[in-house]
Amino acid sequence: NACAEDQIPVVYAAISDPAAADLTGLDYVTGTSDALNTQFILDMMLAINPDVKTVGLLYSNSEANSTTPIAEAKAYLDEKGIAYVEGTGNTNDEIMSAAANMVGKADAVFTPTDNVVMAAAAAVSETLTEAGIPFYTGADSFALNGAFVGYGVDYVQLGEATADMVAELLCEGKTTADLPYQTFDNGIVTINTETCEALGLDLDTVKEAFKPYCTEIVEVTTAENFS
Repeated sequence: NACAEDQIPVVYAAISDPAAADLTGLDYVTGTSDALNTQFILDMMLAINPDVKTVGLLYSNSEANSTTPIAEAKAYLDEKGIAYVEGTGNTNDEIMSAAANMVGKADAVFTPTDNVVMAAAAAVSETLTEAGIPFYTGADSFALNGAFVGYGVDYVQLGEATADMVAELLCEGKTTADLPYQTFDNGIVTINTETCEALGLDLDTVKEAFKPYCTEIVEVTTAENFS
């Protein structure tokens, strides 16, 4: 393409897996990644319920964002000797059916930064919460739609870092070779307090259990607007 031919720097933002998107190893490309810290989410899950026997992995097999974190989750659970059941789909109905199928099988459910599941998040969250199953997810937007926990990067910080990279390229004479792509692990946890109560969990106890794995805890209620 023209950028490659002319070596015009390309800066991407919030790409969950730059390698899978074929954005690494290119001299003229850099940017920021919102890659999920899968281990921290599962650590928090076990901090609340160390006796988890089976974890549900709910994701879309057509969502590139889910490939790496689901593989990481499987490796983590295998290492811990914890079983898992998988539920996949590519439409709202398929995702909701997959979630319903986990009732009675999973003690907790994990979904990464999956846009397909996000579209059905409200219904999925309701189904799992009514069954007493905590729903751990890879973005605060899930918690705003009823999931118990959302975990992810601070997108304000990510946006500022992306803008800084552009400024360094345009104003400071740096090249993309000087600026390797950045990932962020600032440990922001979003807890839906209504869901926490519905699950019969004490909010203060939950927050205390999560403290070692995060730098900030945000409390939300379902359908609260983004500010």
